[in-house]
Amino acid sequence: MKDRLLVKLIGIILINALIATIAFLIMGYSFSLYYIENEITPNPLTTNLVFLSVTFITILIFIVGFSFMMRKTLRKITDLSEEIKQIANGDLGRTVEVKGRDELASLSESVNRMSRQLQELFEKERAHEEERNQLFSNLSHDLRTPLTSIRGYLQLLEAERVMTDVERSHFNILNEKTTQLEQLLDQLMDVNRLYSSQVTLVRQRMNLSLLTTQLAHEMGPLFEEAGHRLEVNVLPDVYIEADQEQLIRVFQNLLSNALKYATHEGPITLTLTQDEGSVLWKLCNETTEPTLMAMDHLFERTYRVDASRGETPGDGLGLSIARQIMLLHEGTLTVSAADESRICFTAHFSSTDKKSI
Repeated sequence: MKDRLLVKLIGIILINALIATIAFLIMGYSFSLYYIENEITPNPLTTNLVFLSVTFITILIFIVGFSFMMRKTLRKITDLSEEIKQIANGDLGRTVEVKGRDELASLSESVNRMSRQLQELFEKERAHEEERNQLFSNLSHDLRTPLTSIRGYLQLLEAERVMTDVERSHFNILNEKTTQLEQLLDQLMDVNRLYSSQVTLVRQRMNLSLLTTQLAHEMGPLFEEAGHRLEVNVLPDVYIEADQEQLIRVFQNLLSNALKYATHEGPITLTLTQDEGSVLWKLCNETTEPTLMAMDHLFERTYRVDASRGETPGDGLGLSIARQIMLLHEGTLTVSAADESRICFTAHFSSTDKKSI
């Protein structure tokens, strides 16, 4: 039967309305009988006060009766809400007790199906993630051996042969590409370790303001050489508990990303702010429309915007590594559009007080 809950609600309202009406009539009759038996003629003010009092008591009777009859239904709704919160917080597979045969029972069954399906999807995704990590690991190990041989032959060739200018040029190109492949394999191994939680953070209290200023100073000449203007606005003496080496890697990846992909229409801004409960490290720069359209994919491993053109160096792993390091720090790394042509990367650290985290 459909609309069981609606029929129940209407029934409860009608019953309580009837009870309240009967109570109203009884009280009205009682007051009238009192005045008649005592031959009292009430003045208008007294009559209005009596009417208001009877009306108030009638409404109160209706509210109390309605709440009493609806208490079980309200408890079901509260319990269902709490169970859904537990599922939303990650307790996938959790089921709700189904009571009755009304719409709330149907909703509980739907929540149970959703919870089981989410658990199945999560387990499949975790299995796929493990397969991808294993694939990255296998590729890294399988490519490392022949690449080591190539590096050995290059060293042997350079030591035992006097090369002509043309041969030296070809040798330098081969050596450069070999170095790039080695760096890429190192990145793949790092990604695999980060995503499989094989990295142990060495947390220590550090001055995030000083670190940010130092990195901006070190990379400033590179931005100037590329024709960019780097504007730095850092709140002094912001301290956090973190692995400094890993955070340097995060910030260097983000700064290098801005150096590679920022356009010259506006400045690159780096800010560090703090308020109650959070510390925000934010880097914004002008960018292209394809980059803004691809924001949802920028943290995916090996993803590059318009990679087919091959105009910009990179392996597409930097942002993925940076976000995973932030997650290990129990923080977040997000990307957003400041306007139609400006993109911002924000590293968020949780804080328990105003001075440090």
